[in-house]
Amino acid sequence: MKILFKIILVLVFSLLIFPQDKRFTRGAENGYMWIDYEKYSIMRDMKYDYLSSMLERQRVINLFQISSDSLGCREDIKKLLEMNEKNELDLSLMVKKIDEFYREEKLRIIPIAFAYCYCVKELAGNPREELIDYLINILKFSESEE
Repeated sequence: MKILFKIILVLVFSLLIFPQDKRFTRGAENGYMWIDYEKYSIMRDMKYDYLSSMLERQRVINLFQISSDSLGCREDIKKLLEMNEKNELDLSLMVKKIDEFYREEKLRIIPIAFAYCYCVKELAGNPREELIDYLINILKFSESEE
């Protein structure tokens, strides 16, 4: 009985000492991680690097058609690229848009990939109603347990 009590005490103590890392939502980096990048960006812009690597991964997925649309905004990206004369997305602008998105603390639980898609949809000129619906859906996803 004493051993069981000690095990329970150790488990409770470890949960109190090591709280859940709030920088992840359902295993994906979220806005808290994005905001933390500002603290550690000494020589390089970590936000730019993160976004660039996320998009490169998506490009490889699209190239080999591994999945249909893992980010959920392929058509909006195409529309945005068609609107852009140079046929490229400015990552610096996207970093600024994601920074604006995460200014509202309650949105920081949303994974970075969804924040990126929201910003793409906004830049592509989607109607406000669609943006609100998308935001509600990704908030519900982020707030729910796996």
